[in-house]
Amino acid sequence: MSDPANVGGAQSLTTRVAHGAAWIMGAGLFARLIGALNTIIVARLLVPEDIGIVATATIAMQLLQGVSDIGVAQAVVKFRDADRDDLDTLFTFSLIRGVIIAAILFTAAPFAADFYGDPRLFWAFSGIALFPVLLGLVNPKFYEFERDLKFSREFIVVIVNRLVGVAVSLSIAIIFRTYWAIILGLIAGGVVQAVLSYGLRPYAPRFSLKSFRKLIGFSGWLGGVSFMAALNNKLDVPIVSRLVGTSGGGAYFLGFQLSEMVAGQIAMPMTRAIFPGLSEMQGDAARMRGAFLRGVEALGAFAMPAAFGLGFVATDFTYVLLGDKWSAAVPVITFLAPVVGLQSLFFATQAYAVALGLTRLVFLRELVFFVVRTPIFIWAVLAHGLTGGVIAAAGAGLFHVVLNLVLYARASHRGFWEPLLAARRSLSAIAAMAVWFLVLRPNFSSFQEMSALLRLLADVLAGAVIYISAIYGLWRLEGRPEGIEEKISTYLGSIRNRISAN
Repeated sequence: MSDPANVGGAQSLTTRVAHGAAWIMGAGLFARLIGALNTIIVARLLVPEDIGIVATATIAMQLLQGVSDIGVAQAVVKFRDADRDDLDTLFTFSLIRGVIIAAILFTAAPFAADFYGDPRLFWAFSGIALFPVLLGLVNPKFYEFERDLKFSREFIVVIVNRLVGVAVSLSIAIIFRTYWAIILGLIAGGVVQAVLSYGLRPYAPRFSLKSFRKLIGFSGWLGGVSFMAALNNKLDVPIVSRLVGTSGGGAYFLGFQLSEMVAGQIAMPMTRAIFPGLSEMQGDAARMRGAFLRGVEALGAFAMPAAFGLGFVATDFTYVLLGDKWSAAVPVITFLAPVVGLQSLFFATQAYAVALGLTRLVFLRELVFFVVRTPIFIWAVLAHGLTGGVIAAAGAGLFHVVLNLVLYARASHRGFWEPLLAARRSLSAIAAMAVWFLVLRPNFSSFQEMSALLRLLADVLAGAVIYISAIYGLWRLEGRPEGIEEKISTYLGSIRNRISAN
């Protein structure tokens, strides 16, 4: 018989995780909408070469950040009793890391300009170097809000950060039509993030390394994970820019950003909220596994169909929002958005393994992925240009899904198919969408006669109706089991009852 206390605790934790995800999703939705508007306007004002220049500098910075990441937020969440020595040590690590990254970017600026044959890269590298220093100044105590699943403060930071950054970026883009619009918008957002982290959680950090030995064991492997993940995620654009040109690099960068935008907006908030919840369950493997699989089911129900839908409507989406000059981004979105959608099922796998203390397994996953993926991607770009790189990246994404299934099996000591089984109804409903878009819809000439905007709206509506109908029908056929559909049905029923009562 279940322990009532445990049941109550589980319900309380589930509620707090759901509320946390709602706060992050709300902030992320607003930020993504504003960011998407900013991206569309800036992309229309600038040319692909400008985007390629900024993308190359930004990716270089993100690569350096990734390979040196010590996981400040994860450490605060993991060590729930972190004291002043721990926080000061994390602050010292973070600031030193930011200064070193800035110095490397400044030093690399002239070499980047020579390597790519474009003097504008010198200024792009030099300008972007300020951002990691600003991030290094962020208050580590602020992450206690995340540890305690109190994400409302992060909501404030994200909203103000994005509003200021977009205001600066759009103003400069409209007036000067220069790539500096993106760089200065990013820097303005970094200033806001650092200032608000102290305003919302007052703390005066000191330079200290007293907790070096305690933190290095956790941060060491996590730093290795970040190092490999950065190599896996950030090398594509520099490679494409060097082998195909900055215009191709810009198309790849923007196409991949848009491919991640839809799934990431839904999946990342859920994943961010799941990690503290899993960390709180340390010591109860069964509860952790159940919570993780419920997270996979939720990610499959929302994030995955949105990403696949974007892939199905990539052509009209690109032409309507970005214009003809970004036609090179269409195959990027077409191939990569569905793969990102499938990968979104496993966004929480790393959080699950880290909460179990298995950062070494996560590192090995990223190492294997890098060794297999990188040479194939370089060969594909050399042999077949941008299209070859896109297809290679899509194939590598499917391989990463396999690696995540293996990681889950090793971490849970269960069958690797369990996450796929948890998302079975979502996968089947997406298959129904695919039949419509790839088999049936091309036979309707009326769709081809529509304007691109009307066709895009009709496709979005049709895809949503098919997916919702299919997943609801499958849930009914299975006897209405507990799951995300049951929760949504209950919630909608309560709303209907309140409306009827009123």
